[in-house]
Amino acid sequence: MSTERSERANAALEKHNKGYNCAQSVTCVFTDKTDLDEETLFRITEGMGLGMGGMEGTCGVIGAAAILSGLQNSTIHLDHPDSKKTSYQASKRCLTCFKEQNGSVTCKDLKGMETGTPLRSCNDCIADAVEIIEKELYTE
Repeated sequence: MSTERSERANAALEKHNKGYNCAQSVTCVFTDKTDLDEETLFRITEGMGLGMGGMEGTCGVIGAAAILSGLQNSTIHLDHPDSKKTSYQASKRCLTCFKEQNGSVTCKDLKGMETGTPLRSCNDCIADAVEIIEKELYTE
C-alpha cells in the first residue's frame, strides 16, 4: 500500500469520525460501485462493527469487503445460484491481502486486547481495507 491515502480512504475515515462503525465507514464509500444507496448499506452493515459486536469476530472492515464482493459479483439467479464461487474468490482475495498486511482479521487481535500491543489501529484498518477493496474488486 502507498503511504498516501486515497480520497475514498479519507472519506471512509471522515465517516468513522462522524460515528459510523468500521464496516459502515468502508461500505458506504463504495455506493457509487453498487446499486444501493448509502442508507441501505449503512443499515446492512450496522451489526458488523466492533468485530461483529463483541471483538471476537472478524473485523468489520474486511466483512465490508465480503458484502461488496457479493454486490459486485452476484448474478441474482435465485432459482439457480451460480455466482457464489466468484463472490467467494473475490472476498477471499481481500481477506488474504488484509491478513497478510495486518497479521490478523480478528478485531481483538488487531486491537491488541489480549496482548496489550495493537497490530493496527482502527483508522489504519479502515484505510487498508478501502485500498484493498479498490485494488481487488474495482481495478480492471
